Amino acid sequence: MQSRNTQKGMTFWSLLFVLGVLAFFLFVGFKLFPPYLDDFKLKSALDSLVKQPDVGSLSKAAMTNSLRKRMDIDNIGYVDPVKDLSLENRGRVRVIRVRYQPVIPLMFNISVLLEFDHTREVRGVE
Repeated sequence: MQSRNTQKGMTFWSLLFVLGVLAFFLFVGFKLFPPYLDDFKLKSALDSLVKQPDVGSLSKAAMTNSLRKRMDIDNIGYVDPVKDLSLENRGRVRVIRVRYQPVIPLMFNISVLLEFDHTREVRGVE
C-alpha cells in the first residue's frame, strides 16, 4: 500500500464531480446566451431608432411600429414592443424606455428570470 505522500492527482470521483460542475455551468451558459444576444440586438435597434432624425415627433404607435420592424429584421423574440415600450415627456426631452423580463426554463420546474431595462433620451417637439 502506498503512503499518502506519494499519491498525486485526482480520484475518479473528484474528476467526475469537477466535470459535472463544468457541464452544469456550460448548460446554464447555453440556455442564457440567446436572451443576452437578443438584448444586445435590442440595444442596437434602439440606438438606430434614436438616431432617426424625426424620432422626437413620432407617436408611440409609430415608434412601436418602427422598433418592431427593426426587431423583425434582427429576429428578436423575447420582447413585445407594444407592452414593453413606454414613452415619457420630461420638458423638451422624450424618454424612450424598453423594460422586459424574459423567463428562461432550465429544467423541470426551475426557471431563470432576467430583467432588462434600457432608456434613451431624444429631443422632443419644440
